[in-house]
Amino acid sequence: MIWLERLARLCGALAALFLCLIGVVVTAQIVARLFSMQIPASDDFAAWCMSASVFLALPYAMLHGDHIRVSLLLQVMPARLHRPYEVLATVLGLVLAAWCAWETGLFVYESYMYNEVSQGMLAVPLWIPQAGMPIGLGLLALMLLRRLLRCLQGQELEATEHG
Repeated sequence: MIWLERLARLCGALAALFLCLIGVVVTAQIVARLFSMQIPASDDFAAWCMSASVFLALPYAMLHGDHIRVSLLLQVMPARLHRPYEVLATVLGLVLAAWCAWETGLFVYESYMYNEVSQGMLAVPLWIPQAGMPIGLGLLALMLLRRLLRCLQGQELEATEHG
């Protein structure tokens, strides 16, 4: 599944790019205000960049085992139960991520079908900034499927590699 790992890394790079774009938009707005000007819809663009950054970072974080985990139960349960626990937790995460990806995909599709546009100073088709949600969640679901397969095969999981 090298292609999936590369795709997760690409999402991580895109998430970082969108995070940098927030800084660019905010800085540009500050400079514009110094000259008594305003950048139209800068708040909207910053918010859309934040959303894209958050959702596109999900698969990258999963690749490196950086999602928040509750490992307290693993510390107190017998070692023979660790693998079944990991399988159950991963299946639950996979189901939740897949459901969220499906629902956000429908949400974006409806925005596209109804030609919804932003209500700010610039009329931007909303499906464009919303697209990061189902993409990030869908890839997170694929990363969780990858983790489940690794767990079932008895391979080391990303979260245990970092501590």
